[in-house]
Amino acid sequence: MFGYVTIYRKDLPPEAVDRYQAYYCGLCEALGRRYGAAGRMTLSFDMTFAAILLSALYDPETAFSAGRCLPHPVKKRPRAANQYLNYAADMSIALAYYNFLDDWQDERRRGSLRSAKRLEPHLPGIRQAHPVQCEAIRARLDALTALEAAGSDDLDALCGCFGALLGAVFQYQNDMWAPVLDRVGRGLGGFIYLMDAYDDLEKDAKNGSFNALASLRASLDDEAFEERCHELFTQQLGICAEAFGLLPILKDSPEGQLLYNTIYSGVWCKYTLIKARREDKRREAEKRHA
Repeated sequence: MFGYVTIYRKDLPPEAVDRYQAYYCGLCEALGRRYGAAGRMTLSFDMTFAAILLSALYDPETAFSAGRCLPHPVKKRPRAANQYLNYAADMSIALAYYNFLDDWQDERRRGSLRSAKRLEPHLPGIRQAHPVQCEAIRARLDALTALEAAGSDDLDALCGCFGALLGAVFQYQNDMWAPVLDRVGRGLGGFIYLMDAYDDLEKDAKNGSFNALASLRASLDDEAFEERCHELFTQQLGICAEAFGLLPILKDSPEGQLLYNTIYSGVWCKYTLIKARREDKRREAEKRHA
């Protein structure tokens, strides 16, 4: 369900792209250092965004360096290191663990069970360090699973579950910014949930799996469905952007550039790519049946 929250590189200068790469590689480095090779496999754009967001807001002392790694042994890559990248690594493991368990319980995927077992030894320490966030992840995923098992088409409730989960993850500490960060996460989480459903619509229909947008798709023609999906995405991102605007993050700061680019361009770029792919498949199907 992760992977939709990334930058639009063409709108960024090279130094900003390098800064993003430093956080992305920094998160990978933190995952490997703290949780080994299995930890690196949980690397995501979404938790990279979380690390950049918290770093921009709280302005920690961040060490920037460059180095080689197994996936990139030739050219050195920029790296960042700070406490929020460590936190994002912890949350990456927790999110991946519960997601793997959910896949196992829902679809009996043995690969998901094996992946969960590899991460399970790390969960007690993460729960001890971040009990509120871990409880929120578990509780919200349980609630989401119950709604999906019941075949719910209540998009507000479905988006609300995943949005509340991400809102809890974005709240590193209980301070004056926690309610705003919660709101940012709720909007972004709702968008991620809907975008995942939009992306997987045909696959889920073929497999007979639950999809939050299936009822909507069945009730509308192609054009009306696309318009309604765009409205839903806009609503969720509007919640995110409105709250984000309340945070004291300068648009022209290195991290600010990345965050504004992601919220206002990057996520829409992913939507455009998915929509174009869907339209190409539709045209190919029409040609075959012509």
